[in-house]
Amino acid sequence: MNEILSQVLDYLVEPDGSSCTPRPGRRIDLHCHSTFSDERVRYVPGLVFHPLLEPHEIYDLAKSRGMDFVTITDHDTIDGCLDLLNRRGDLPDFLVGEEVSVSFPEDGTTVHVNVFDHDEAQHRELQRLRDNIYDVVSYLRSIDKLYVLNHLTWTAQHRVLQNWQIERMMELFPVFEGLNGTRSYAHNAFACLATRGRGKVLVAGSDSHTNRMGTTYTLSEGETPAELIANIRAGQAAMCGAFGTPEKLRDDVWLILHRNVERELERETRAWRKFICHAVEQLGKRLSPIVCLGYHKRQDTIIRGFLHELALG
Repeated sequence: MNEILSQVLDYLVEPDGSSCTPRPGRRIDLHCHSTFSDERVRYVPGLVFHPLLEPHEIYDLAKSRGMDFVTITDHDTIDGCLDLLNRRGDLPDFLVGEEVSVSFPEDGTTVHVNVFDHDEAQHRELQRLRDNIYDVVSYLRSIDKLYVLNHLTWTAQHRVLQNWQIERMMELFPVFEGLNGTRSYAHNAFACLATRGRGKVLVAGSDSHTNRMGTTYTLSEGETPAELIANIRAGQAAMCGAFGTPEKLRDDVWLILHRNVERELERETRAWRKFICHAVEQLGKRLSPIVCLGYHKRQDTIIRGFLHELALG
């Protein structure tokens, strides 16, 4: 499947191989999370982690890594975006974003949809409609917004999408995330394979919960956010950067755990609670490498399920 992800190359190489230069265009990481996202851990009910960086830290890191435009796509909230704008004022290179949890009404399967350049009233309406993917898409079409189906092989229930659900999404979404910086090669290759020949626009984002902002991004054109969005929707988009690995997952889990413990310690005054926090931190440091075990096997099992569904279709 190497040819499926050939678009990840973000340099132009001379035919004789003598030199390479960055590809021209405007860069934006279309998928990242700030501390305003609630991240719930599977198999640990009630435990909520928050990503590493504050919204203003995300913005500064993105600019330092060459992003021409910046967005933040927290889970079911635009509060992080509003926090940044309250701190920094109007930012002509910033787009309000949000990752909306959207469900199929038939069986409750939940997928993630990135929405861009919407306001508070539109955010509230999306949250009201999010239990029905068809109503969400109908509303987004009515307000003419850029919306992207993220990481095609992910569902909140960690189940393999059925073929009819994949086909529904192909009908509903004109833009798909073809390169996600935290998902494995197999996941990204499947997204490219499933959408190939269907006239879909493919974009990229780091899905950063730590400090990986800008390591995966979309290349397009436009002098303003509105022009950039219009060009992406028109298909003028290239995927650039890296995909996920077991080692990246391990490092991200440890960094998020460590920072969340630090935040808890800053707030906590009781000695016994501080002791528990330190114990959790030390345990997490020793156990975080375990998340790498079986990583590719787990990913490949999921992909085989998807390919089986496609074959049945």
